[in-house]
Amino acid sequence: MRLIDPDIQAYVDTAVPFCVKPPRGGRERPIRVARTLLTCSLAAAVLNEMGAMPETESAYVFVNVHNPARTLQCTGVMHRWACRPDRASHPAWGINWAGAALICRYLGARLPRVNEWVAFASNNDPQRVYPWGDEPPSDARANFGEHVGSTTPVGHFPASDLGLCDLAGNLDEWCGDTDTRHPFERVVKGGAWSKDAHHLAIASHRSKWARLGTTTIGLRPVWDD
Repeated sequence: MRLIDPDIQAYVDTAVPFCVKPPRGGRERPIRVARTLLTCSLAAAVLNEMGAMPETESAYVFVNVHNPARTLQCTGVMHRWACRPDRASHPAWGINWAGAALICRYLGARLPRVNEWVAFASNNDPQRVYPWGDEPPSDARANFGEHVGSTTPVGHFPASDLGLCDLAGNLDEWCGDTDTRHPFERVVKGGAWSKDAHHLAIASHRSKWARLGTTTIGLRPVWDD
């Protein structure tokens, strides 16, 4: 699939090849993982290519445009999506689970399963505590704990040994899995700019009502090879 916007195509083409190793042996499964969370500028471009309609004033279907600090909005008679210029290279937030899944589908991708996310965050090392290793989090490694007070541009912090950015902090990441304890919620992984350090551990996860687009959750597509 060739996409119209060259920046979107570059995002797809630069995804990192990775093989998910089952924890108890078995067949490895090849996937490709986006190097970064989807940025605000790319999210707007994808929504425009998809022909996504504006959200209504009373409710939203995919993108939370009602938050006063929103970074994505659809304006004008042509209904074009745009992001705040000062947030173009920041990860997109405010997209709910259904919106994230729809964007991934348009890119020929999907949201990662939890076991896949754990595999590429740890580079298939079940003993690894954080994406960078076992050393504790610091404000030189990740954006968390209100150290910055908002998101930071993708790639601002050191990448993992696979070349994946922001696996810990900045924004949590929607996963495809339903929380078995809460059927209306989906699992998110990675921690966020406002979350405490323990959320950055690979083994940590929380869940969020899939209907909500929040200030702390973004998306990272994966492709099946």
